[in-house]
Amino acid sequence: MSFVQLKQTVTVSPFLGNDPDYNEPIYGDDYEMKCRFSEGVNLVRNLRGEEVASVGTFLFDKLPRISILDRLTYTDENMRTITYTPISISVKRWINGKPILTEVHV
Repeated sequence: MSFVQLKQTVTVSPFLGNDPDYNEPIYGDDYEMKCRFSEGVNLVRNLRGEEVASVGTFLFDKLPRISILDRLTYTDENMRTITYTPISISVKRWINGKPILTEVHV
């Protein structure tokens, strides 16, 4: 059972690598995951330590396999489909160290 109710879904396109000829990203087969998406602007730090604006946050149960190079495609209640790339990924843990939530800022 999840710490937060996850009633929304997002389509994850896992990053596999770059095309050697054109240096374009190559993504694997899409799969869906349960999540909670909250829109809102926040300042977060990216991998280089720079402050950047995040337009939303995805919450996932426990510790899913999501990379900073993956693509997340979300369709909201108004049927708008938007593709996001993660800015930062953080894991929230219980006192015993087990992961309870993964927070992905986009």
